[in-house]
Amino acid sequence: MTIVFTLAPIIQTINGTMRTLYLHIGYHKTASSSLQLALKRHADRLLEQGYEFVSLGKNGNSSAAVDVRKENGGLSFGPNRRLEQLLANSRGERVIVSGEHFSFLHSAEDIEQVRACCEKFFDDVVVIVYLRRQDRQAMSFKQQSARASERDWSSSSKLMGHSEGAFPELNEAVKTYYDYFAKLQLWEQSFGLPSLRVRDFDVARESSGDIVTDFAALLGDGVQIPPCRVNEGVCRKQFLLTHKLVELGVARWEIDKLKPKMVVDTVRLTPSRASALAFFLQFEVSNRNLNDRFLCNDSGLAFSDDFSAYPREGNDRISFSDLSRWTVDLFEAGLENPLGLRDALLADRLQALLTADCADGILGGTLGEELSALAQCLAQTAKIAQPRAPWYRRIRKQKTSGR
Repeated sequence: MTIVFTLAPIIQTINGTMRTLYLHIGYHKTASSSLQLALKRHADRLLEQGYEFVSLGKNGNSSAAVDVRKENGGLSFGPNRRLEQLLANSRGERVIVSGEHFSFLHSAEDIEQVRACCEKFFDDVVVIVYLRRQDRQAMSFKQQSARASERDWSSSSKLMGHSEGAFPELNEAVKTYYDYFAKLQLWEQSFGLPSLRVRDFDVARESSGDIVTDFAALLGDGVQIPPCRVNEGVCRKQFLLTHKLVELGVARWEIDKLKPKMVVDTVRLTPSRASALAFFLQFEVSNRNLNDRFLCNDSGLAFSDDFSAYPREGNDRISFSDLSRWTVDLFEAGLENPLGLRDALLADRLQALLTADCADGILGGTLGEELSALAQCLAQTAKIAQPRAPWYRRIRKQKTSGR
């Protein structure tokens, strides 16, 4: 879809001065929220140092300038008029805008629209992007989607889904999102290589101490911004149980009743080393090109190839042991049918084991037959409270932005 920006006349100069826009485009899960909050909190201090920070959101995020839609099972992204509105209201010689949803854009047309919009108001644009190794970013982004209680409620849910495991299914949308090289090529085509500032998130955080300090250094001129930290991680229980309940189609209000029981868990989610490496290597070709053009690393893959931080065996699948401990929560949370939900969770786990056995052939014989019969018994008593949209949700405009 082509968007024509016609809000304001071209005003590249104010009082005869040349204007520069610093456009921070993400990626998601690279401390963008911490950076945006720091910029918002210290906007007056930045202004004293010659930089104007403008944003669409109250916490400094301008991701609302990009629409995220899911229709007929497909995802689409596109810039809207809000970026032009934001830039038109800026007055500084040097202006900062931050919105990680710009990293969703993956078509030359959309990125060219962003360039054309920026060009109306600025003589120069510096595009700043922090990249994180795909396995680390994906695990963190999928954790974010577990903070909601409904499928497709957030942008992270729309992209990452709610399948089992620490990593999303490798559908076309996910493959496109993590093809860093292809996206940066498009930004280079529109803005030029000298305008890009590409940073390895982990390297930047290690060398500077935090992303806010690293970002300030990119601005130059001795700019100082006091850092802040926004912790958005979720524990293993909240990750596994939320994703499973959403996948099973449990009503949002039922999941919300269970949320307080989930967040008290202190165990961290840790996928296996093999699964993390396998996910990362799905993008080997892209990363080698990224290494040669934008982000050089001794590994030749743009990022560190050290996966020793992962354990040999992961804990990113629900087990029967988990369900035995969590069943009491189902009864204490005031759910509509806790027994039916418990049996649905047990049946789902049992079916997963039987499906895996069909591939591995470990069970078989009488044991396999008995487990199959048990799965059928549980399926008869499994019952899930289905979502019922209240009247105000039915008339509310569909959400097209947000995290």
